[in-house]
Amino acid sequence: MRSKTFRRKKQGYDPDQVNEFLLIIADALAGRLRLNPDHVRTVRFATVPNGYDPLSVDGVLHLLEHQVRNGIVPPTGLATGEDLHARKLPKSGTGYDRAEVDAFIARAAANLDGRGAMTSTEVRNTRFSTTSGLLGKGYQVQAVDALLDDLEQELRFRGR
Repeated sequence: MRSKTFRRKKQGYDPDQVNEFLLIIADALAGRLRLNPDHVRTVRFATVPNGYDPLSVDGVLHLLEHQVRNGIVPPTGLATGEDLHARKLPKSGTGYDRAEVDAFIARAAANLDGRGAMTSTEVRNTRFSTTSGLLGKGYQVQAVDALLDDLEQELRFRGR
């Protein structure tokens, strides 16, 4: 959900407002917060030039309202450890320590393949050291966080 894109229109919904609300819905579906499904149905966004196509956004919100209302946690496409390893993380001079992230991903991949007992709560509570930038041995923080969000959601989908 964090990477959802919409067509643009001459006049459309404010992209910043839509993106912020989609993050809230992602957190609700991942179990990190409670969200009233009626709020998803009744949310309103400002109209701005070159904004998101309202029909596209409204269609996605309709589906998401159903998921929030019924507690449906959709799968993420991380069906196997191979799927997890296929997600390439951008390197960064500063960011999360690559060795720590790589070790965690290896353990998570084994878990997705049925070798381990990792839970969604464990993923949510995972923290990595950050690099100073001197050695350039980091992964971009936002990309790792998005991957962790997907992994957490996948494990919740699996009932863990």
